[in-house]
Amino acid sequence: MPPLSGRQRRTSLHTARAVDRTRVLDTLVNNLEGMVYRCLDDTRWTMIFVSQGCTALTGHTPADILDNATLSWADITHPDDRPWVGDHIRQAVSEGRRFSLQYRILTRGGDLRWVIERGIAVPDEQGRMVIEGFIEDITARKVTLDALEHTELRYRHIFEYASEGIFQTTQDGHYLAANPALARLYGYASPHELMADLSDIESRLYIDPERRDVFRHIMETRGEVINFESEVRRRDGSRIWISENAHTVRDASGRFICYEGTVQDISERRHAEEHLRLLATVFSNSNEAIIVTDGANRIIATNQAFTKLTGYTQEEVAGRDPSMLSAGRTPRDVYREMWASLESTGAWQGELWDRRKSGEPYPKWLSISLVRDEHGQIQNYIGSFIDISELKASEERIRHLAHHDPLTNLPNRFSLNEKLEQAVGFCTRKGVQMALMLIDLDRFKAINDTLGHHVGDELLVQVAKRLSSTVRKSDIVARLGGDEFVVVLPGIDSPADAAHVADKIVQTVSAPYLVGGQEQRTSPSIGICIYPDDATEIGDLLKNADMAMYHAKAKGRGNYQFFTENMNAAIMRRIALESELRVGLERGQFALHYQPQQDLRNGRLVGVEALVRWQHPVRGLIPPAEFIPVAEETGIIDALGDWVLQEALRQLAEWRARGLTELRMSINLSTGQFLDKALPARVDALLARHGLAAGLIDLEVTESVSMASPDETIEVMRALTQRGLSLSIDDFGTGYSSLAYLKLFPIRTLKIDRSFVKDIETDPSDADICDVTVLLAHKLGLEVVAEGVETEAQLKFLRSIGCEKIQGYLISRPLPADQLEALLRQPAQPWSSGAVEIWLSH
Repeated sequence: MPPLSGRQRRTSLHTARAVDRTRVLDTLVNNLEGMVYRCLDDTRWTMIFVSQGCTALTGHTPADILDNATLSWADITHPDDRPWVGDHIRQAVSEGRRFSLQYRILTRGGDLRWVIERGIAVPDEQGRMVIEGFIEDITARKVTLDALEHTELRYRHIFEYASEGIFQTTQDGHYLAANPALARLYGYASPHELMADLSDIESRLYIDPERRDVFRHIMETRGEVINFESEVRRRDGSRIWISENAHTVRDASGRFICYEGTVQDISERRHAEEHLRLLATVFSNSNEAIIVTDGANRIIATNQAFTKLTGYTQEEVAGRDPSMLSAGRTPRDVYREMWASLESTGAWQGELWDRRKSGEPYPKWLSISLVRDEHGQIQNYIGSFIDISELKASEERIRHLAHHDPLTNLPNRFSLNEKLEQAVGFCTRKGVQMALMLIDLDRFKAINDTLGHHVGDELLVQVAKRLSSTVRKSDIVARLGGDEFVVVLPGIDSPADAAHVADKIVQTVSAPYLVGGQEQRTSPSIGICIYPDDATEIGDLLKNADMAMYHAKAKGRGNYQFFTENMNAAIMRRIALESELRVGLERGQFALHYQPQQDLRNGRLVGVEALVRWQHPVRGLIPPAEFIPVAEETGIIDALGDWVLQEALRQLAEWRARGLTELRMSINLSTGQFLDKALPARVDALLARHGLAAGLIDLEVTESVSMASPDETIEVMRALTQRGLSLSIDDFGTGYSSLAYLKLFPIRTLKIDRSFVKDIETDPSDADICDVTVLLAHKLGLEVVAEGVETEAQLKFLRSIGCEKIQGYLISRPLPADQLEALLRQPAQPWSSGAVEIWLSH
């Protein structure tokens, strides 16, 4: 052959290289694990080239699907995926972009495989748009990926929906992850809020500062799980207890990655444990004895209080029936009731008698209940009890106090009614009489108010003893209250028997008493009512005896009176008088009369004593002796006394304004007024209101009032005299005075009572009393005023013993203000009294 030219040689070389390159590409394409293809852009994706990998991928040869010889690629695509696969490819081709999608195919053998197809539309040599691409089997990879995705989803599901809190934190305590359960546990709406708010969990969340040590310990471990309990603070500030299981996560080289762990709310468990600890503490330390038995009623546990109360240790009673403690004194009916109640209600409480180990019986109050298991079977009996010996004794004392007067230990009003019912029943059955005596102590109120309640109480105790000693054991002696007593004599033959006992009572009760080292006296006023003659009902018996008692007081006290119908009228008058007394004070029916006092040294009228009078609109002028005792007994006397004080000062101010400037005013004070702490201030206010000097006023208190509480009396008297007021002891000699205190009283005058003055002409004793009183007063630097002077002989005697002043009918009876003023304005007149001439002048 002729040698080739250079051009021919180059063409031949190029052709050879192209053939080699084609051979290489064919080899490469046909040996790929997958299928390379070229197809037309038509409705069936007609294949115009398919690589040999088609057979391994689909089980079909390239010839089966080229030019739709047997089937198209659409036929191989899974029916469920065909629509969207075609739509996806067409969309990519229309937009001129590459596509990549995963879908399923069905092999010739019917197997399902996952493939991934990547391709692009390009023009071919003829200018047609064809699709070139590569289809790869990814079934194995897809299964692995799905498994991984499933595993991740499963763990994500566990993380998201777990009931326990799950967390990951950095080494410095900042959250990397937290699940919803943890957020809810700490009071947050979402994990995001939790991680945003609790940036530093050690300082914000944990209450116990020692938790840092726990974290440090976790960090030092090599994956060991550490369990610990902590008290944490929730978002709203409330506290809960949690249990954490935490460990450190490290990589293969041991480098720290994070802390992770789980959290549980154990508050309920902690509270239950605390409750159990509390119950154990209560059981061990309870002051009540506690005993626990099993379902067969055998003792299985006791506490220290049980041992202390019974003397038995737990070891000594374990396994035994609690009946071993019984003292044998509890009625069988009580035990029957106990077991019946336990069976029906599961509980019982009541009183039983037990015996200590020492043999001593004692009453106990037992509360017992039974415990059943879930099947309703009795599991335990639990009993708690206390020794009620002291309580029983207290109940007896209370019962006694409920029926007896605590001061005198006599039956009280409540007990009296019961005893009277029994006595009436006895007398009715026997056909005999009964006397009921109501006894009131004379002048007791004065003693009690002046000498103090302790003296009054002691006097009542002694009176109660004397009353009990004067009657039979079958008779009844009771105290109604205050200074009122009742004596009941059931089974008498006649009222004369009652009179005989009443005489004894008057004599016994009237004898002197020694109280606090001082002699005191009182007497009984006794009203007697006879059953059934005077009344048949208990209330009527007491009421009628009360009427008779007031009648006895009206008769002069220190005596007894039987009830008569005529007493009703007298009692009603007294009740009416009490009511009218209050109305009279309200309506201004009272007036003051003034009795002048004469100074025997110069014959001048130097003062007046204000004396209250009641001008009743119907009864006329009621004497003080009739209404003053009623005022004292009803408590009206204090209000009346205050009115007297106001009116006397007003009248004195009026007289001074009318030119009678030398006159002094004497005013009597009631017991309540004198003991009133506000009296000095009250007098100050009245003096200031009327523009009067304190030196013009003389306040009179009785001897009994002044000696009621000597120390308090001195204090009150000093408060009054420091204001310039002068004080007098009225009715001197009728009470009891201690010279030791009398010399300490800042008084100016002693007033001799009229009871000693009236008989000084005929009774040497009264004359001596007046003489000694004047001598005593002068020794103490006091003046003397004699009251009730009515005769010249009395005047002469009083002058002879040095008495400075007198008042009485010899000078003038008590006069209304206008009449007294007229007397004071009369010109001086000589007035003769035997050999002594006295000049009366103002």
